[in-house]
Amino acid sequence: MSFKKQMKLYGNLFWFYVPAVILVIIFNYVPMTGIIMAFKKNPNLLGSSSAIQGILDAEWVGLENFKKIFTNPEILQALKNTLIISLQKIVILFPIPIVMAICLNEMKGKFVKKTLQGVMYIPHFLSWITVSGIFITLLNYDTGLINNIISFFGFERRAFVTSNETFRGVLVVSAAWAFLGWNTIVYVSAITALDRDLIEAAKIDGASKWQQICHVTLPGIMPTIAVMFILRIGGIMDAGFDQVLAMYTPYIKETGDILGTYTYRLVREAGMLPQYALSTAVGLFNSVVGLVLVLTGNYISRKVFKRGLW
Repeated sequence: MSFKKQMKLYGNLFWFYVPAVILVIIFNYVPMTGIIMAFKKNPNLLGSSSAIQGILDAEWVGLENFKKIFTNPEILQALKNTLIISLQKIVILFPIPIVMAICLNEMKGKFVKKTLQGVMYIPHFLSWITVSGIFITLLNYDTGLINNIISFFGFERRAFVTSNETFRGVLVVSAAWAFLGWNTIVYVSAITALDRDLIEAAKIDGASKWQQICHVTLPGIMPTIAVMFILRIGGIMDAGFDQVLAMYTPYIKETGDILGTYTYRLVREAGMLPQYALSTAVGLFNSVVGLVLVLTGNYISRKVFKRGLW
């Protein structure tokens, strides 16, 4: 339907879009003008008459800030940690909600099914500060429940949260506890929307439960899986900034410092001259990589599954 026809039929409803469009322009597009800092020498915002004037007065340096991303050892280490943590979360956590959704769908007892669903969804509504506090308390070296159990069975206590060897594992486990239940909702909805006649036909043909899942359920929800995977790939450069920041300590800088926490420190811990230019360049680099990944994933999904985000 053309825009002219849409306006003729629903033109009076378009006024409801106006407040949303204004908010998006003010809070999403206007701040994007600050991207210019990525191509300038670090502006002295605190020493200028205004922040805008400080940015305009800064010397233009072109791609100099982006060169630092690929030459600064700390940034390269943060980039490496970001990719490793994100890939671990994708490989380990992405399939689990699919399995959980299938298991819930196959359960017969409605009371048990609803109870499990409610229990799994609750952690999603907790902030990362709360979730991190729970895990830090449970994994405390001296008084944590997990270390007490380990010590009870005669094994050596482990500094899970402050050890470079175990910190990434803590991130994956805590992310699983916080979000897997909520992510399962998407796949439960997709399974519920499947044509029940296909499943009944498979039963009549003598298909086992496993065959029904492999040949009916999974192919039926594959477009949903593809879309969710595209969205997850698009966030690969994030690695869970809120989660890492809530658990971050200098002890785990080697394996836990991601691009998000690094740029945060460039501004918060840089003394009297925060590194706005470099942090903006890193943020822009993140966004461009994420955009490319989403576009590539969407293109592949449309070619393979005939389904995409747009």
